Amino acid sequence: MPSAVYFHRQADICLRLALIASDEEVSNRLILMAREYTAKGAALGRQSGGDAPPGAHPPASRETEDAALPSLTGGADAAADC
Repeated sequence: MPSAVYFHRQADICLRLALIASDEEVSNRLILMAREYTAKGAALGRQSGGDAPPGAHPPASRETEDAALPSLTGGADAAADC
């Protein structure tokens, strides 16, 4: 069975996709999915007591975020275009 951390990561993915979705209906559905994943993760975390809450994990490094989301951050090529 997936852990609470898994559900929180899935929620994060849905929110990131919602930010870049061009269709409002798709964006709204992704936000609802994120809420559902967050609720499942929170319930599982309370049940097991072993998983940390969503804000307890350190954020990913900026380098990792840039590589994962080049369309949002401009990536390394944005500076070369200037």
